[in-house]
Amino acid sequence: MPGSGAVDSPSWFGTEVRARVSICLVFAALGVTNAAWSSRIPDIRENVGADTTVWGLAGMSSAFGDLVAIIVTMVVIGRVRNRSLTRGSAALMLLSGPVLAGASALPALVCGLALWGFGATLLNTAINAQGVHVETAYGRRVVPLFHACYSGSVLVGGVYGTVAASADVTPGIQLAASSVLFGILLLVTATWMPNEPPQADGPQAPLRDRVKNRWTPQLRLLALLAFIGSFIEGTVGAWSALYATDVAGAGATLAAGIYTCFTVAILAVRLVGDLLLKRISVRAFLAWSLLVSAAGVTIAVVWPSAAPVVIGFVVAGVGVGCVMPSVIRLAGRQPGLSAGEGVSTVTLGQWPGFLLASPVIGLVAGFTSLRVALFLLIVSGVCGAFLARKVQQPVVERAVGDIKPETT
Repeated sequence: MPGSGAVDSPSWFGTEVRARVSICLVFAALGVTNAAWSSRIPDIRENVGADTTVWGLAGMSSAFGDLVAIIVTMVVIGRVRNRSLTRGSAALMLLSGPVLAGASALPALVCGLALWGFGATLLNTAINAQGVHVETAYGRRVVPLFHACYSGSVLVGGVYGTVAASADVTPGIQLAASSVLFGILLLVTATWMPNEPPQADGPQAPLRDRVKNRWTPQLRLLALLAFIGSFIEGTVGAWSALYATDVAGAGATLAAGIYTCFTVAILAVRLVGDLLLKRISVRAFLAWSLLVSAAGVTIAVVWPSAAPVVIGFVVAGVGVGCVMPSVIRLAGRQPGLSAGEGVSTVTLGQWPGFLLASPVIGLVAGFTSLRVALFLLIVSGVCGAFLARKVQQPVVERAVGDIKPETT
């Protein structure tokens, strides 16, 4: 029945399974597309003929697309059904991938990056809101599973890009092939997604009031935790390999594998982290996760040699892996707001965390050293752990699954 949150068409297996499969496919499409094009950056840059400076400036168009998507999301979320928003943004992301990867001139590259940034950021909010809705409706913890699908797909996308490059497949054809495959799969499963009503607090609520209602103390706190988690994750992704070679003296092969180890650690903790959430409160889970991430970076900074650096960044991945899934789950269950409205608010914290990770660390490293700059991650993790103690678990959260009641 439309508007009921149920799936619209009959099927040979349950609505819960269909909903989970459809959302996992969207997360997989996002992860594979992101990693597949990232792995072909050297080829794309050569096709465009851009030097390092021009490439860096062109990359700002992606950030511009991200920002426009966040603004659009704040306006339309709660007024448009998340299923419609997911479908549209997924289509835009899949269409922009081949445009971006197949660019042979700078204007095409800039347009492709802007479209990709817009579509992927819009999709990020919509599909996370869908995940929270499925978890709430069926009483099963599945948000970490959806994020694990993304992490696993990033690994698959990286391998896919490497294999395509070794086979001399052009980036445009490579992305077109994966976009067609996922496009077909998403079309087949399009009606499997939940179709919940667009707004939790009534269709007549003015936009100004709706935006104001999202800035509750709890959502501001969750947005700050999203910033910290994304800043740590983004920094390790951008700087771990350089730290291994320039500071720890590791070889190029080992350095290249550090990010893969970090991603595998995130994937693993997202697959099993839910077992811990059945035994401790989400407040304690967030605090300990951020402390573990800080401890991991501490290992890498205090003992700057190859083995401790690998171990340290893997520990950091274990710590930070479930921060965003937990924050998104809480944000999507805030009283008086739809899942999309809560998730869109924490996205405002998540986005600058990833965006600022590379330039901030680079700036501090330029004035001091990369080793000193990574102390920012340690401080961020410890501060985040203290902030997590102020997290309040929504009443609706306690009704889902066998969740341990909040304790102080």
